[in-house]
Amino acid sequence: MDDTDYALGRTNTEYERLIEQAELMRPLTERTLRAAGIAAGMRVLDIGCGMGDVSFLVADIVGPQGSVVGVDLDVSVLHLADQRRAARGLENILFLEGDARSVDSEGLFDAAVGRFVLMYMKDPTAALRLIAQPLRPGGIIAFHEWVAGISPASAMNLPSLASFQDLISTTFERSGARLNIGAELYRRMQEAGLEGEPRPLAEVACCIGQPEVAYRRWASFAQSMLPKIVQYGVAVEQDVMDLLDRLRREIFDAPGLLPLSWFMVGQWARKPPQPGSAV
Repeated sequence: MDDTDYALGRTNTEYERLIEQAELMRPLTERTLRAAGIAAGMRVLDIGCGMGDVSFLVADIVGPQGSVVGVDLDVSVLHLADQRRAARGLENILFLEGDARSVDSEGLFDAAVGRFVLMYMKDPTAALRLIAQPLRPGGIIAFHEWVAGISPASAMNLPSLASFQDLISTTFERSGARLNIGAELYRRMQEAGLEGEPRPLAEVACCIGQPEVAYRRWASFAQSMLPKIVQYGVAVEQDVMDLLDRLRREIFDAPGLLPLSWFMVGQWARKPPQPGSAV
């Protein structure tokens, strides 16, 4: 599914980053899923499930009468996700290896969801069309994605963080990722033939009085992306380390709010009902 050169890598360090990120991103994801209409008893497909955190969130919403199928291309991450599922005692989640644009599953799904997934697809509109295929008529598609072109770091007088975000954004862009896909979600859904009102949810995740959380959040990106930062010629390793030193001082000296994300958007739509049928 990652049509781009996946700049974050597939290491234990990156898997740990994904778990920490999931806790920070959960509030917007949950509001998006509930606003979209994800509810008890539904059968839901989790696109690019990774370490399983969105699947776990969906399982909480659909309850024991519902079910979740999480699909990812990374066998190693699926193994870890299933270990986490077992530790939680969840019996209504199944993790499958594969491309969620061509998932092979018995029966139709009531919904398909994903977080930070479409940004890695070469053609998000075509992907949405394929993702809609295993949904029942009227089924829900809901995604939570970035708009990395919008960040409050400069306005909040955090120049080192702004520079660091530029470094990460440039690396993502050179990998082929679509960092502003969040701003395109509704248009892409329309182009894919989906229906719904343009009612997005949006936010920038922040913390206050927790500089260690903020620093770890951004520094973990550098840990995961350093090989690609160097490979793409965005910066040499020493320059990245120097920037991280400045970032640490800036964050620990900063009063008030500290941003933990770029601008994020949650958007949803529905697969059109069959003519003459009720949703």
